[in-house]
Amino acid sequence: SDYKLSCHLKNGRGVYTFCMCPGGFVVNASSEEGKIVTNGMSNFSRDGENCNSALLVGVTPDDFEGDDALCGMYFQEEIEKRAYDITGGYLAPAQTVGDFLKNTPTKKIGEVKPTFLKGVNFGSIDECLPKFVTDSMREALLIFDKKIKGFANPDALLTAPETRSSAPVRIIRDEAYLSSVDGIYPAGEGAGYAGGIMSSAVDGLKVAEAVIERNGK
Repeated sequence: SDYKLSCHLKNGRGVYTFCMCPGGFVVNASSEEGKIVTNGMSNFSRDGENCNSALLVGVTPDDFEGDDALCGMYFQEEIEKRAYDITGGYLAPAQTVGDFLKNTPTKKIGEVKPTFLKGVNFGSIDECLPKFVTDSMREALLIFDKKIKGFANPDALLTAPETRSSAPVRIIRDEAYLSSVDGIYPAGEGAGYAGGIMSSAVDGLKVAEAVIERNGK
């Protein structure tokens, strides 16, 4: 299966699915000690038991505290640290969709088994995500269920948090794709110029062409 869903809520937030992985796994993508980040992937055969995708809520600079240029990054880190603290380790917080919609901590799962390779800690993902995020997710799940029947299946699992869908900062580059440091070409998702595998690849091609043009064929 493959899908891509999005909606615009009355609160002004956009909610959308991202990086849909048929027959995939939810994996740990933590890059720092004491913080949890999840991501999704499929093996080449895409024959895993579950399908998964990220369910993302739009965030704006108004959601950050302070005026520091790195406030967005600090906002991510706070969520990642809370996820680690509530589980006491690298077991990702998880909750069934049914319990999430009822705002009830999960104590027992149904037919869907978690694929998170390090294991999960069942409870409430509200403990690690901001309220505006979880409120938006609840509304969006019901909207998406009308588009794809079963999307809000009570036994489906939510594993949190995926905070690395796009960079909260951008490394400035000029029209030649160069940064302020000569020879450094910021590119792709981490540098703030893409939002996914394909757009990162396209940006990488543009930068490669700029390098070739500058240095000769």
